[in-house]
Amino acid sequence: MEKTSLTYDSITIELIETEKQLKEAVNQLSENKELALDLEFDQNRFSYGFNLCLIQITAGTGICFIIDPFKIESLAPVFDLFEDSTITKIIHHSNNDILLLNKLGCNIRNVMDTDVAAKILNYERSSLATVLKEEFNKEIDKSQQSSNWNKRPLTEDQLYYAAIDVIYLHKVKDKLVQEISATGRMNWLEEENRLLENLEYTEPENPHLKLRNAFKLNFYQQYILEKLYSFRDEMAKKFNKPSSYIIPNDALVELANIPNTDVHEWLNHTKGIHGGMKKIANEKLLEIAIQNAKQGAKAENISHDYPNRNYQRPIRTPETEQRKEEITQVHKRIMEKYGEFASRLIITQSVIGEYSQTGKLNCTKKYATDIILETAAELNIYLPSPEVKKNSDN
Repeated sequence: MEKTSLTYDSITIELIETEKQLKEAVNQLSENKELALDLEFDQNRFSYGFNLCLIQITAGTGICFIIDPFKIESLAPVFDLFEDSTITKIIHHSNNDILLLNKLGCNIRNVMDTDVAAKILNYERSSLATVLKEEFNKEIDKSQQSSNWNKRPLTEDQLYYAAIDVIYLHKVKDKLVQEISATGRMNWLEEENRLLENLEYTEPENPHLKLRNAFKLNFYQQYILEKLYSFRDEMAKKFNKPSSYIIPNDALVELANIPNTDVHEWLNHTKGIHGGMKKIANEKLLEIAIQNAKQGAKAENISHDYPNRNYQRPIRTPETEQRKEEITQVHKRIMEKYGEFASRLIITQSVIGEYSQTGKLNCTKKYATDIILETAAELNIYLPSPEVKKNSDN
């Protein structure tokens, strides 16, 4: 199969769909010290789960490679490239990309996040479109942003959009780094990038309890809900649809609340149920899941009591109010010195709230800790030094 090639703004866009093409592309890319990359993925929008749909990479030398992971058996060559710490990877807003790569077994190294760079420069909105407009007066088309990246064949508009996300990143990185260097904030950027590299993908604990109104259920109903949540997840895998497309979240909580209901009637009179669930075989599976859940709850002697939901309001004492006033003064001065949006990288509301309540300064960034303590000293305010976690560069 010959390569599919397009051109955008004098950049050649090559679609990579075979192992041979991938090997050739990686060989070319590995000769460079800086690569710009981005991922297109689907996270329970059109299909089940958190899935990689495209990888876009350019070395800034006139070619943008768009790798189709659906057509390639092993992405090991490109993952090895991402893990090579001698090559800088320029990414804009890398959090989800890094988490997905980690989920797939790739631990990317030497990240340069241009979204973080824009925040350090006090951008109110730091999207790539905004940065390109403000720094280069360039408008880009984002009409494919909500595109279904699972569909094949990919359209030309999708390929252009995917390429646009990376082909300007070298220029963006150079411009923002120059400005950051002039402000003396390069250590901010370096530390933020290392923190991003250490992100690890984890499945959320007790996701069933995060559904709306799940907290209103008693222990027995929450147990039923947990089993129903798992059942729905398996059906979502079977249909390759987001779980909420199979049974809406509100409906799932409702069913846990009335587990003795007539399943056939419930399925056929509840809005948003996937048509496949109404088939006799799947209706029976749901009935079995409910019955097994009820038997499990009985065997484990699950209580019908309701959880204690005592919400404790923040303590207000002369000490907490004084600490709140002091940390608020520090926060205001930091905003004055560095800007409202850059200050959000330094001191967060959770840091302010925890210090006000406990007297402990819980800041895990070294540069941010230094700024907070220096600013407090300027205001003649004593703040305790926190224990800063050491970040590994490995």
